[in-house]
Amino acid sequence: MTSQLSQIKWGRVALTTVLVYVISFVTVFLIVTGYATYLAFQMRGAPDRNLINAFANQYAPWIGPISLILFTFLGALWLGRRVETSTQLHGLIVGILVSLVNMLLGGAGAFSLGTLIATVLIIGAGWLAGRLTVKG
Repeated sequence: MTSQLSQIKWGRVALTTVLVYVISFVTVFLIVTGYATYLAFQMRGAPDRNLINAFANQYAPWIGPISLILFTFLGALWLGRRVETSTQLHGLIVGILVSLVNMLLGGAGAFSLGTLIATVLIIGAGWLAGRLTVKG
């Protein structure tokens, strides 16, 4: 096990983890901003903040975890294609680190059932992407 851990490219894993989390956050932000822009065009002026807040409160709690799962899978796939060995382990570690960052930065609902389910799915997405890129 220690020989496998010594083969991990920790810099790439950390960079992938940060990129996955940032891209997921930006995706949620862009979706809410897009809705606000749509409202602004529809009303031909300043959009109603209450509608934007209602949209963000209703959709962001499930768009965030879905985008984290998707981008964890894509990030682990990307990483798995760039490392020579232990692709499955790299994907698993990316999934674990992304889920840890999500729990640490998740706020008040960090230890809910939804977060537990998202954590399992994020780790599973990383592992699956690593599994799909196994070489040899």
